[in-house]
Amino acid sequence: MENDLTNESVASTTTDPFDVAVERINRKAIIPSELPNWAKADPALQNKLQFIIRRLNFSISLLDDDISKWISAVNEDYELPALRTYLLLACVNMLGEISRVEPPLTFLSWLDTSNSAATKTVREDSISKAINSLGTVDDQMKAVKLIKSVFAQYRLNNSVESNFVSFFADTIDADTKNWIATNCWIYQDNPLEKWANLQSVKEGYLNSTTPENKRLTNSRKRWDSLELNQKLFEVSLFLEFLLNQFSLCHVNAPPKLDKDPIARVWKSIDLAVNDYKVNYLSNSLFNQLGTDGQKFKFNEVRCVFKEDELIVFEGDLREKDRDLWLKRLSEWLKTKLDIESITGDTIFLTAKNQALVIDGDNLTTLLETWIEKALIKMLKKK
Repeated sequence: MENDLTNESVASTTTDPFDVAVERINRKAIIPSELPNWAKADPALQNKLQFIIRRLNFSISLLDDDISKWISAVNEDYELPALRTYLLLACVNMLGEISRVEPPLTFLSWLDTSNSAATKTVREDSISKAINSLGTVDDQMKAVKLIKSVFAQYRLNNSVESNFVSFFADTIDADTKNWIATNCWIYQDNPLEKWANLQSVKEGYLNSTTPENKRLTNSRKRWDSLELNQKLFEVSLFLEFLLNQFSLCHVNAPPKLDKDPIARVWKSIDLAVNDYKVNYLSNSLFNQLGTDGQKFKFNEVRCVFKEDELIVFEGDLREKDRDLWLKRLSEWLKTKLDIESITGDTIFLTAKNQALVIDGDNLTTLLETWIEKALIKMLKKK
């Protein structure tokens, strides 16, 4: 079972010793009595939440210098953060289970016209959308597509088995949901290409210079096309699968990720611009060079990068605009080169051909924040 699970932290906030120290200071144990409405909560709920809080505090305690040194002395370095992630995912799982006020509806119960008005509205909207997208359902293939579409909508709102779906649907606030949809994405590919710096693949990413980049672009487009609830649903199922992998001890050393979605040619182009290695060519010669050079566009100016020189089609750029265009090109190239400073976390799941990409933070820090928010929301609600 090689590479079932790999984790790559890109310029993580915990890589610098000073940042590690700050993180340890900020991560304090949660005291139940200090949570809002704790004294008013039902004793049965208190007992359940105390079990979660103890596990959360145990995860936080692993950041202690003495404890982490002792664990790392007899284990691989990556096993300590893996243990913390496992403990936190277990908390998410338990919170999702507690959040369920009523047992989830089965698909047949969800289709029953006698259930609640809220469920009826969601069901009718889902079926209407499915019918409108398919048109007249007059053959077996369309009927199957209709059933699949309606069932997919059912799973977004009712999951019989997934506590993680319940956690993301019911226990976190709207602002957190929006943050997750904006700053996290599921990279999906088959076979899975283990890119470095996936955090740099933002919304609207367009790069089809190679088959691999094209697949990466299509994966990002797929994610951007999803609605918020669908994004949360995919994140929840990913993390649920991650917990199951940890439970089965599928933890492997992170591989060396030397692929980069940002083409290395940008660094070379930056040097060419700085050295003023920029030439103009006629249309015919430009196209001839472009057959085996690196073609790209910047502000509708066609360019080819070949043999350390940046070649511009003379019909696209007038001489008087040259200096301004080069300045703008340099500024744009800097955004490409600054990609290396992007922080975040990437968790690969080879078995699912997926990776969870998080911009600007790491998974364990986020899980701690989400769990604490869920505890507070649950106590206020109860």
